[in-house]
Amino acid sequence: MTRDLTSTTTARPVLAGRAIGNGPALLLHGARLARSGPAEPWEQATTEHLTRHTDRVGARPRGTAQLVDSLDQAGLTGLGGAHVPAAVKWRAALQAGGPLTVVANGAESEPLGAKDATLMRQRPHLVLDGLALAAEALGARRAVVWLHGDDTGTLFAMRVALAQRRATRRAEPWIEVVSGPGHNLAGASGAIGRALDGGPTLPRVRRPGTSSGRARTLVHNVETLARTALIARGYPPIATALLTVLTPADRQGLEVGAGTPATEVLRRTGWLPGSLPQAVLLGGFGGMWAPWIDITTFDEVTLRADGLSAGSGIIAPLARGACGITQTAAIAGYLAAMSARQCGPCLFGLPALARSLRVLADGTAPRGELARLGEDLRAVAGRGACHHPDGAVRLIASALTVFADDVTEHAHGRPCDAARQLTLPVPMVAR
Repeated sequence: MTRDLTSTTTARPVLAGRAIGNGPALLLHGARLARSGPAEPWEQATTEHLTRHTDRVGARPRGTAQLVDSLDQAGLTGLGGAHVPAAVKWRAALQAGGPLTVVANGAESEPLGAKDATLMRQRPHLVLDGLALAAEALGARRAVVWLHGDDTGTLFAMRVALAQRRATRRAEPWIEVVSGPGHNLAGASGAIGRALDGGPTLPRVRRPGTSSGRARTLVHNVETLARTALIARGYPPIATALLTVLTPADRQGLEVGAGTPATEVLRRTGWLPGSLPQAVLLGGFGGMWAPWIDITTFDEVTLRADGLSAGSGIIAPLARGACGITQTAAIAGYLAAMSARQCGPCLFGLPALARSLRVLADGTAPRGELARLGEDLRAVAGRGACHHPDGAVRLIASALTVFADDVTEHAHGRPCDAARQLTLPVPMVAR
């Protein structure tokens, strides 16, 4: 039976933005963070204890294969960026042979990302419940929480939560916490699977086979697993989204109701009152630029209907007066530096793209550079050993369209007044 979230006294999750007790459906409260680096909150954050967690949402049921049907009915998709239906991944895991490892992926590959770490620091047991349910339902031999090695605050929160659970002596899968490197690609599902198999933390060059007996890894974003934990308890799907919003002063992790107007999100994060941005970077460094005029809401369904996507929930507005070409050039440099260097598109294509954007941003591009950039984009697209080059191509192609007028001016040696001012927090390796 589906539980009525609006009437129960122990759990009242968000429906269209309403609060659950003292906080929203997944997050207990919003969080303000530094504009880059680990998701350390500026103000003391509340971490939900196991007892309070159980009082709020009820005891965790046991995971069974029937849970996949509940995920299917709920329409739950992966919330790490790809938005693959969770039920599709579970059914594939149930049909395949060989030992299985299930992973709660909390290593946000995007440097601007903070929603996953914010969730794990506030409600670790919701994530751990989802991971335990997946392990039981799919018969996994191993359950792992995967984090970036530099995220010590989240590591501490998860270890404390696991200690609380083990102190109860209740039967559930043994859960490991593994800290991978802080490299951009360390949060990619292929890199996680390869590392847990004993290899380097780099994306797989080839798609692993599906022959019987082969070890397999199922990677889910932590937000996906947190929502799984509620669905398994009979709660209906919660119509909210976790976002990371970059502001001129900070970075904010927050939860908004589906269909919330984009202007309201900007108002909540301090962009308004003030002038509206000229454009917005959706999905982070491997995402895409979109003109602000085209954005009505950050709801994923609405964005996809317009050929856009918020990816992993990163929203980075670009203020008027900033140079979109300069921002994109810096990001392209970072992506080139962070590549796996396992194929030609990564080893040669990304540096070439970054160089073209750099001279374009500086207004020193030689004749024919734009045509050369277009050729390089076509040469790299879809030809990488992993999806990393595709993210760079998507970002650059969108910039050439969104900032088309500026591109023309830059190409003719007339760069913007703000061409040397970097407003996005791109790691130093890109500069």
